[in-house]
Amino acid sequence: MNSPTAPDRAAGCQRKMKITMKRRFLNLTAIAVMLLSSVSCQKDILGGLWWREAKVSFMLQASELQTKTIADASNIDVLHWEIYGSDIHNPTTLPLAEGAVTDSDGDGVFSLDLTLIKDQTYHFIFWAQVHREEGSEHYEVSDLRKVGIKTYDDELANDESRAAFFAYESIYVSGTLNKIITLYRPFAQVNFGTVHYDVPSLNLAGDLKVNHSEVKVTGIATSFNTLTGMGEGRQDVLFQKNITPHGDIDAAEKKLEVKDSRYHWLGMNYFVVNGNEDNVKVDARFHTNHGIVDLSVENVPIRENYRTNIIGDLLTTEATFKVVVDENFDASDIIVNN
Repeated sequence: MNSPTAPDRAAGCQRKMKITMKRRFLNLTAIAVMLLSSVSCQKDILGGLWWREAKVSFMLQASELQTKTIADASNIDVLHWEIYGSDIHNPTTLPLAEGAVTDSDGDGVFSLDLTLIKDQTYHFIFWAQVHREEGSEHYEVSDLRKVGIKTYDDELANDESRAAFFAYESIYVSGTLNKIITLYRPFAQVNFGTVHYDVPSLNLAGDLKVNHSEVKVTGIATSFNTLTGMGEGRQDVLFQKNITPHGDIDAAEKKLEVKDSRYHWLGMNYFVVNGNEDNVKVDARFHTNHGIVDLSVENVPIRENYRTNIIGDLLTTEATFKVVVDENFDASDIIVNN
């Protein structure tokens, strides 16, 4: 009986291959790099390159891990990823490999285990977001080099499901690698907080409640370039009337913390910045049980991965306020008086 040929052996090995995906754990097939059922299969299919395999493990976590409140990372539950070679900037280039890892823990942490050919430079793109049903996605993630905004024509204000985080890493893989990667917000977060929410200061006959709010912003980006870390395009967007932060129609007890002060939280929205820093006009409308309160603010500074807080006596007829821009971490605040 004739011995099986190398192609026959390879075909047999391929039939035996089993690629499995579990929650938060993925084995990757990429550029002739496979997890195969035996060493002999590796030798046949990789043409002698099997010994150049490198095990690569990533732990990815969002830049904010706080208690479960609005605008933290606790609702992020899916991580999309792509790997490219040296031609990543060619728009016609397809990724060497791609996939998604889900996480139902609500801890904002993902694990990704890969097997790659060593002594190569790889470009990794990661995009973590809230899982949405097909047809209701906020973002276009078919090419992670440029993530598009799909729902600007039908966005709701105060929507936590628009949260997302990203990272782009170029890594030379020389052997086994274990790396922690921090994911950052690709947008600015703009909050509204008022000092007075009580009856005496407003001279009302009954309790004041802000049930809903909406915001219009001029000139925000229509897509996000993960390679440059900048927003692109420009569009005026209305974030439509929606329930106030925390999903509570009475937001009087829900506080926005800015430095050492606490404010009644009236609104929260994510904006993709044109570039990574810009000034925009913001028009807010607060729907209260005593009527509508409008607020217009010119030249609001917004920065990628920063929070801009518009705070003061926002509900009074002689509204006074200031704009405070603060980083997600411990940098000093930038205060713009108005």
